[in-house]
Amino acid sequence: MSALRIGVIGVGFGQQVHVPAFRADARCQVVAICARRREHAAYVAEQLDVPHAYGDARELLGSGEVDAISIAVPPVLQPELVIAAAEAGKHVFCEKPLAADVPAAERALAAVRKSGIVHTMDFIIPEVPAWQHARSVLAEGRLGALRQVALSWRIETYSVAHGLDSWKLRSAQGGGTLSNFVSHSLHYLEWLLGPITRIAARLAPRDAADDVRVDAWMELASGCPVTLSVATDAFLGSGHRLEIYGEQGTLVLENRTRDHVNGFELSVGTRASGAFSTQPPESFPYADGRIGAAGSIVRRFVDAVLAGVPVEPNLAHGLRVQRLMAAARAADRSGAYQSV
Repeated sequence: MSALRIGVIGVGFGQQVHVPAFRADARCQVVAICARRREHAAYVAEQLDVPHAYGDARELLGSGEVDAISIAVPPVLQPELVIAAAEAGKHVFCEKPLAADVPAAERALAAVRKSGIVHTMDFIIPEVPAWQHARSVLAEGRLGALRQVALSWRIETYSVAHGLDSWKLRSAQGGGTLSNFVSHSLHYLEWLLGPITRIAARLAPRDAADDVRVDAWMELASGCPVTLSVATDAFLGSGHRLEIYGEQGTLVLENRTRDHVNGFELSVGTRASGAFSTQPPESFPYADGRIGAAGSIVRRFVDAVLAGVPVEPNLAHGLRVQRLMAAARAADRSGAYQSV
C-alpha cells in the first residue's frame, strides 16, 4: 500500500486536531473532508489544501478514495458512522466517548469485530509522557500497596463561559462533563490502576448543561478507594490533578495550564527519599498538545493497519467507558453504588 488515504468526517475538532495529527505521519495522506453541508466541507478542504469534500459520509465511504476514516462528530452520531465504515471495509479512528449510550456503543463494537477492520479511539491522556512515567512508577511497585486515590479536574469550558447552545452541554447527544471529561478519567484510571468494580456518583446540572459537575466515589479491584471531582464551570479553575497514595510513597500528576495535554508535571516521593522529586513537563511540539497525543495514537493505528493487527485503545475500551458512565448515571438516579 502507498500512503494510507484518510477521510476526516467532522470539522471543528476534526480540522483542528485530526488533520494535523494524521499529516504528522508521512505514511498518511488526508484526501477528504466531510461535513454536514458540502459547502462547509468544501470551504474547510480548501483552507487545508485537501483535494475532496463531501456532505454525505456514505458517499465518501463509497467513493473508493479512502482507506480509513477519522470521525470527530457528536457522540450520538458516531456509532452509525462506525457501522457504515465497517460495512464498507474502512478502518476507523474515532473520538471519545464512543456513543451517547451503551446499546449504540455495543452495536459499533460488534460491527467492527465482524468486519475485521482496525479500529482505535482517541483517549489521549495516556499518551502524555508524564502519565507514562507514572505508570512505570506504579508497575515497579515504588508506592507499595495503594491506600487512596484522589482526582480533581476543574476548568471552565468555552461553551460554558460563553453560554452557548451546544451539543457539548447535552448528555443525550454525548455531551456534558461526564461524557466529555470524565470519560477520559475513567479510561486512564483503569489504564493506570486496574479495574473499577463499583461506583457512586452525583451529577450536578446548571442552566442548559445536563451535568456540568460530576462527583464520584469508586472502588478498584484491589480495594483501593478513588474519589473524583470534575467541574467544567470553574472560572480560573485549578486544573487537572491526580494524587495516588501508597504505603511507601505518593505520586502526583498536575497540570495547571489551559492545555489539556501539555503541561503535566509528575512528582514522586517515597519514604526512602523523604521528599518529592518533580519532573518538569515534557511537552509535545504543538501549540495544542492534543495534536501530539492524537498523533501518537495515529502512529500505532497506521502500524496496525499495515500489519493487520489490533491496536489499543480501541472500541472495546470505548464500550467499557460507556458502561462505566452508564453506571455513574444509574448511581446518580438511585443514590446507591452500582457494580461494574
